Amino acid sequence: MGGGGGDGDLTPISIPSSPSCSSEVLPPEFAEYVAVPPASDGEESDECCAYDHAEEDALHFGRQLQDHLRQAKEFIRRYKPGDCIEGAGGAKAGDYILPEITTLLLVGPRGAGKSTLVNRITRVFDKDDDPFAPDRAQVSGNSKSNGTAFVREYPVPRHSTAICIYDTQSLSNNPQRNFKTLQKWMAKGICHGEIVTGRDTEEGNKTKGIKPLGNQFSLLHCKTRKVNFVIFVVDGVSILEAIESNRRDYIEVLHETFKHPFLSIGDMNVIMTNITADDKPVVVVTHGDRLSILQRAHVQNELADVLGIPVQQIFDIPGADDYQTDLAILDMLRYSIQHAEQNLPIKLNYLLEVHWRETFKNAAERLMALDAIIEATIIFLCIVILLLRFSDKLLQS
Repeated sequence: MGGGGGDGDLTPISIPSSPSCSSEVLPPEFAEYVAVPPASDGEESDECCAYDHAEEDALHFGRQLQDHLRQAKEFIRRYKPGDCIEGAGGAKAGDYILPEITTLLLVGPRGAGKSTLVNRITRVFDKDDDPFAPDRAQVSGNSKSNGTAFVREYPVPRHSTAICIYDTQSLSNNPQRNFKTLQKWMAKGICHGEIVTGRDTEEGNKTKGIKPLGNQFSLLHCKTRKVNFVIFVVDGVSILEAIESNRRDYIEVLHETFKHPFLSIGDMNVIMTNITADDKPVVVVTHGDRLSILQRAHVQNELADVLGIPVQQIFDIPGADDYQTDLAILDMLRYSIQHAEQNLPIKLNYLLEVHWRETFKNAAERLMALDAIIEATIIFLCIVILLLRFSDKLLQS
């Protein structure tokens, strides 16, 4: 797939018969798909014809890409909680406890690019709605800064009432501290404006100084959201450096945090009995624009092996502003939404209805079996009576 900056119509109305006589310019998004061989005097006509075919193929590819992008955006814009419920086991959307808004939680180590990802996701839709809108999330710019201080809620797209993403503070280098924070968020919910304590010593000292600022959000009476799915964000450059330098401690912290049961599924009632690979968080690899294609593939394969998930569950979202990245973002959002709805709890009355329905069905089957036994017993007794009467007649005669 190609990449692209804006979401305007980049597809020419018609395909020129010759690039030399065309006033239409092939979008730079698809220039890589057009091979322009050096022409000689004797082969100029053939080369021009070959170029025309290549340009036509590129324009056709561009149209398909735009259609895919448009459909993917439309799905996110029209989505409302319950739309992705598949009705497994005969249950319908109305049989589930639907969230007011589907909540996706971003977690990851310092410098992973969580805030940058929020801005990149927003920009996919801002290209249509407000191309000059400023970034929403404050980006630290480097891994040595303090990073995100407060938990922030960002509706996607802006002003959406169906999907929101929570940008959080970076994970600690101590997995046990991460477990405590993650367990709280997954079990009790997460709130816009809250600040996390108990971070690493240096971070904790910094956050203590700004803690009163966080208390002002309590006046806003922000709702506590139940986390429906987790997006695990990692820096592709840091992963590659850890692999090449054999720094297993960094990889191990990611592995232990990713495997934490509370990240797998939001329903605490079945968390210990219904953990599958599909319930694990989706993984987003950032900063891929700083790596080669082979390096990015190497990072994804290594993560798939370490985390025990398929490569299809890992989304490569670099800092590039192009169509390919836009589609990767939209595919990641759809994946997250669909898996979030697979884990929604079912209403108690539906469970009771199913339970009693099964109970009555089993009872009816047992009664039918009992009826068959009684019927066989009656037939047997009738045969015995007939035999006794027949034997009496024989004796009397």
